[in-house]
Amino acid sequence: MRSPLARRCAGLTALFVLVLVLIVGCADPPPAAPGDEPDSLPARGGTAVLGSITDVDSWNEYLSRQSFAHFLLRRLYLRLATESGDGFDRPDRYEPMLAESWERSADGRSITFRLRQATWSDGQPIGAGDVVFTWQAQTSEHVPWTNAASKQRIRDVVALDDRTVRFDFDGEYPYQLADAVEGGILPRHVFGRVPFEDWATHDWSQEPVGSGPFLLERHQPGHEIVLRRNPRYFDETGPLLDRVVVRIVPDVVNLLAQLKAGDIDLLMGVPPRDAHRLSSADPATVAVVSFDTPSFEYLGWNCARPPFDDPLLRRAMTLAIDRRALVEDLAYDYADVGVVPVPSRWWGAAEGLEPWPYDPEQARRILRERGFATVGADGRSQGDGPVLELTLLTNAGNQLRQDSLVKIQEQLSRIGVKAHVRSLEQRALIQQASRGDFDVYLGGWSFVGQVPLDTLFGSDHVPPAGSNVVRYVNAQVDADLARLRQVDDWQEMKPLLDEIQRRIHEDQPYTLLFERDGLVAHGPRLRGVTIDVPADPLARLERFWIARG
Repeated sequence: MRSPLARRCAGLTALFVLVLVLIVGCADPPPAAPGDEPDSLPARGGTAVLGSITDVDSWNEYLSRQSFAHFLLRRLYLRLATESGDGFDRPDRYEPMLAESWERSADGRSITFRLRQATWSDGQPIGAGDVVFTWQAQTSEHVPWTNAASKQRIRDVVALDDRTVRFDFDGEYPYQLADAVEGGILPRHVFGRVPFEDWATHDWSQEPVGSGPFLLERHQPGHEIVLRRNPRYFDETGPLLDRVVVRIVPDVVNLLAQLKAGDIDLLMGVPPRDAHRLSSADPATVAVVSFDTPSFEYLGWNCARPPFDDPLLRRAMTLAIDRRALVEDLAYDYADVGVVPVPSRWWGAAEGLEPWPYDPEQARRILRERGFATVGADGRSQGDGPVLELTLLTNAGNQLRQDSLVKIQEQLSRIGVKAHVRSLEQRALIQQASRGDFDVYLGGWSFVGQVPLDTLFGSDHVPPAGSNVVRYVNAQVDADLARLRQVDDWQEMKPLLDEIQRRIHEDQPYTLLFERDGLVAHGPRLRGVTIDVPADPLARLERFWIARG
């Protein structure tokens, strides 16, 4: 666990690029992982066992809506380039992957990629035609890719020869490289056999041809996933592991018991309470790795449903919630109170904004001004209006969220708001929220790539057109987002980003509960565990290895 000083110090040494990276600047160095003695040498071979509470929803990246699925899919299908883990200070730090190099045109409207000499796992060469096909899939109306907006400004993708491909844009802008390389490249000779309109119903687990360090060997839904080493992976030094087994158990308590017993080697998404307990135990048994992530827990208010269509009333709800207590009591300081829904260490984060304070008296005053009765600090009723009632939704099975809602329910009752708590299965919650059938829900974000302000806050991005689930509308924010799309220099984006964040902060379509740390725990058999691209904690999976003996 990091001290507040170390946390602030880390924020000074690095900011956000397109995904967050691990802060190591002036924080104390992390303790050695179990068994990672200086004289330990990486060994090839062996099987690592990972634990997961969720299964993979699709083996096609462009259909999947789960973060965990994407962590695995990135090990199967490589991108042209991948995020560099060297800082948060600008939006274009990438390192080669399938592309060995790239070059911008003089007018800034094109990027030409030169592909490395590599093959698919079935021996077919990886070529420019695969890149063109992937772009066609990403932009097809039949493929419901959640990040399709990243391709909106790409006008064409042209194969110049077998290993050279050019991306043409509608103009120069800061995220050109990020947009071009977003998404894994697919094998045209395999995926092209299935028409785009049939993708949603096709069983993609039966198409095991890939380009990454691992291949899908088998998937037993709800039970187990097995990945095996790709013998045709372009990097002959990796992966070190022969296999990766993912054991699916929808019970984190069970998984933690297996981790401590040595039955699994690594568990991602460790609850803060359990991370606190594990870090206080014998570090030779289990190591806890905490890292900065682009992840938030939030309350999303239905801005299209009275009375939550009133920005001042939404602010009153934020003022009534003691978010610092949530961080201390439930997140065990593996978090910071949220300000706006962009990572605090992102290069574009607004300066000078502070979290709304815990101020129940001000919240009571706003509610009475809006015609609602309140309860004073002495427990007596105040005002003649009706009691504000609302329903708080969240997904079942997430103990941190369940515990958060219990505390939020109690805190709101202190000012006279009657909150009903309801838990839904994850898919049911997503469907209900997408329909706009809610008062407020507790959810989370884990950003991969650029922060999608457009799709989160643009008034024309209400589902299914985007991710503006809360139906937020602000004409000035819409105008600033439109202006933001026309800026061709990332440094010129900052004033617009600051203004957009300031308005969102004032309007409170979301109550940002906290900005979470990522938490991973692993046992002594698993060595080489490095997380330097925290938006993708398995980014270095090919360098993990198993100790002998």
